[in-house]
Amino acid sequence: MMMNKDVADESPVVIITGGTTGLGAAVARLLHAKGYRILLTALDDPQDLHAEILKSGSAAIFLSADLKDAEKSAQKIVDAAIGAWGRIDAVINCAATISHKDVDEVSESDWDEIFATNLKAPFFMAQKAFPYLKATRGSIVNVSSINAWRPAKKNQLYDSLKAALNNLTEGLALEYLEHGVRVNALLPGGFKTPLVAKWLELYLDRVPNEADFESPSVGSAQRVAQGVVALISPELSWVNGALLPIDGGYRLI
Repeated sequence: MMMNKDVADESPVVIITGGTTGLGAAVARLLHAKGYRILLTALDDPQDLHAEILKSGSAAIFLSADLKDAEKSAQKIVDAAIGAWGRIDAVINCAATISHKDVDEVSESDWDEIFATNLKAPFFMAQKAFPYLKATRGSIVNVSSINAWRPAKKNQLYDSLKAALNNLTEGLALEYLEHGVRVNALLPGGFKTPLVAKWLELYLDRVPNEADFESPSVGSAQRVAQGVVALISPELSWVNGALLPIDGGYRLI
């Protein structure tokens, strides 16, 4: 892990969980172009995104963390950002895992794993980062899903926990309202990421090909990332406790 110890710099600092692939990586690339200092956290950094951002001249840290150990990992992540830069301006909870099984195949361990990553981790990231977000009047974006509103077959765990994440988003927005910390959720539809490809493989019972991603209802990680970036921007400072669908309107069809 590389540290850029420059707490005097006033450039904003963002933490992105699940930040090295898919949507998290797309968000990181957009935010570094806007001058953010970025802490990327995931199990690994397979594309060496951390080095790519550093090479471009932006400050970045990669921290390996397993969010199944939610509270301990959240504290570790927040401590790393504060130790390096002394502030936190935004937390983007992108990390998630999936479960696609018939009801009678779901085990308690399936529940435990998806609950820890998809719901407990965003909660503890908010809890541990709150004192620093309060100081910067920062914001949190939780990446939920349209599936919270429109469940799919064999998707009970993922869909129900995204619905719970929506409720958590509104609850945290209420708790933090008087402190000037905004909490919003983005609800993407289908878009091409490694996680969605993994889900499609389970859904189709085969490795997805390019044609499977060519539907007009399937977007790109870059388009969804633009929504994340907008939600933490000062221009949307009056948006708080929102559950924002971002699917091109295809949920209406």
